[in-house]
Amino acid sequence: MSTVAQAPVEYVVDLADRNAHLCRVECKLEVDGDASTVALHLPVWTPGSYLVREFARHLQDVSCTDESGNVLPIAKTDKATWTIQRGAAKKLTVRYRVYAHDLTVRAAHLDDSHAFWNGAAMFLYHQEHVGSAHRVRVVAPSDWHVTVGLPEVAPRVFEAKTYDELVDSPFEVGTHEVLSFQAVGKPHRLAIWGHVPMARDKLTTDIPKIIATAAALFDGTVPYDDYTFILLSSPGGYGGLEHRKSSTLLTSPFAFSPRKKYEEFLELVAHEFFHLWNVKRIHPTALGPFDYQREAYTRSLWVMEGITSYYDRLLLVRAGLKKPRAYLKTIADELGKIAEIPGRLRQSLEEASFDAWIKFYRPDENSSNSSISYYLKGGIVAMLLDLAIRTRSEGVRSLDDVMRLLWRRHGARDVGFRDEDVQSLFEEGAGCSLDDLFARHVRGREELDPEKALRAFGLAVSRTHGEDPAPWLGVTTRDSGDSAIVSATMSGGPGEAAGLYAGDELVAIDGFRVESGTLRSRLRDHHVGDTIELTVFRRDQLRTLELELGEKPASTYEIEPAKDATAAEGAAFERWLGAPLSSIQSEDE
Repeated sequence: MSTVAQAPVEYVVDLADRNAHLCRVECKLEVDGDASTVALHLPVWTPGSYLVREFARHLQDVSCTDESGNVLPIAKTDKATWTIQRGAAKKLTVRYRVYAHDLTVRAAHLDDSHAFWNGAAMFLYHQEHVGSAHRVRVVAPSDWHVTVGLPEVAPRVFEAKTYDELVDSPFEVGTHEVLSFQAVGKPHRLAIWGHVPMARDKLTTDIPKIIATAAALFDGTVPYDDYTFILLSSPGGYGGLEHRKSSTLLTSPFAFSPRKKYEEFLELVAHEFFHLWNVKRIHPTALGPFDYQREAYTRSLWVMEGITSYYDRLLLVRAGLKKPRAYLKTIADELGKIAEIPGRLRQSLEEASFDAWIKFYRPDENSSNSSISYYLKGGIVAMLLDLAIRTRSEGVRSLDDVMRLLWRRHGARDVGFRDEDVQSLFEEGAGCSLDDLFARHVRGREELDPEKALRAFGLAVSRTHGEDPAPWLGVTTRDSGDSAIVSATMSGGPGEAAGLYAGDELVAIDGFRVESGTLRSRLRDHHVGDTIELTVFRRDQLRTLELELGEKPASTYEIEPAKDATAAEGAAFERWLGAPLSSIQSEDE
């Protein structure tokens, strides 16, 4: 077996083939020992996104030479491994090209305007070198510049201490704008690619507020010397990916107004930044060190993503960037979304976390019947935990104390926690038992009950069918031209009973044509319990079904101040959201 080489692994990324979306990559490494073969691998997934994405499908034209320029045999030996017959060669140069036309935060994108990449999609690695330094030299047009959260050791040459750090450091290369600002005494950069119709001073004022508010939750400082935000703006785009000292944000040019949309963008910023602590440093043992060739199973993704989803908008309230009434409207909307998902009663948060690799990122027409999002439900359960801790400790403790314990015990030491210790860690930080909530809503699948929890904070929760509800088909639909296509059939609903399938095209109700734009109004002509004749195209064959219309489950929530709220409840509310309970009655949303 060869020993770990002291010389860094060196890469060259050449962006000359921009119109073909092909990145030319050259990897140089030194090997030692007597082994006649060397295996290089490409990750099959990237940390922070729990799906095997098979990045190797985009890698092509692989070759290898030794220090004398002799061509060495190289062959693909599994889906993401290339084995080199090195003979006596000590220095290897491997060349390949990566097809980069995936404009997401997880992969790689190259065109005539820029290049963006995550290391997992770009850089082959040698297992025995993962702990060594890795350098990247970027070859790009002279008027392009490079933004990455790595030190520049020479012009356009950047160095990571390890392969893990390289994979954790996304690159943006091009003519993008770079804004610099200070927050909590540290330098920060915001690299912007694409059209962002927002005043720059607004961004460099609001984002530091998020940073300072998040830091205040822990010890008032941040665990880095500098931080880089990469903002990619493209119509229809949305997503984010966290890193130890940077994050990538993908959003639409139309996400900055009106105010509600801008707050959703700020929530994305807050979400990925909060991951600086919760995921990148506070994490289950399965999420570090990484095995890039197989899934990392954990039952605690709800802790990583659900709790972060709770704090992303709560940080905005604390920073004065979102009003409490708008915050409560967001909570009400999310309670409504959960109520419309039958899978909430079939999959627990722990199960949703464990099955993320095969379910969350691969939804199909039955997903809403069989599963629940650990982001969506996890965020609400995090709120219920916070409210329970505040109530049971009479306002002395909160979920903040749990997060600070996790930081001191695990994050600051960079030591992962065990899934089986999560409840005990939460209870230690809370100073009270949380067994009922964990049994019912984390390990269990019981219906959420926010009414009692929020009532202790002077809030009344109502659940209705909304304004002017129409009778229910028991399906969700998507538009295809003028047609309404069934995208999912709800478990236990009228559509399932009648034999209405996902993929069916709705054509007529009682013999009269129906289109996507007229479906709801046509249903309003009927009543719950009516039987209709529903005509559909199924695989281009005309079918007629009899369907008894049902009543849609009540999924419209409203959260308002309780008329009989006590002074103690008002004080609890103010400790939670930082404003008097009476103030939310007059706020503009």
